Amino acid sequence: MKEDRDPLHLERIIEAIDKVKEYVDGFSFEDFVKDEKTYDASLMQIENIGEMIARMSERFKEKYTDLPWHQVIGIRNQIAHGYFDIQPKIIWQTIKEDLPELKSKVEKILE
Repeated sequence: MKEDRDPLHLERIIEAIDKVKEYVDGFSFEDFVKDEKTYDASLMQIENIGEMIARMSERFKEKYTDLPWHQVIGIRNQIAHGYFDIQPKIIWQTIKEDLPELKSKVEKILE
């Protein structure tokens, strides 16, 4: 059953957020954009987060409507299908503001 995998997907989301945090630790926005490996690795983890959310059951997503499920899937789709249209400032904002908030909410669900 798809719902049985939801907790595993939440754990994977936290792991991906932690990886991104580790990748950019000590970076300024300018450093982030210049370091192609860090930039690309961060994009991949954000894409993975969106993929995990896409695989979660609709029932679960409906239960936790305060999480930005559709926005995360949207940025995942932009990364996966529109790489050259990605705006680095939006990715940086996602990393610095949105991912920590998402992690906090996911951790509360797992408690």
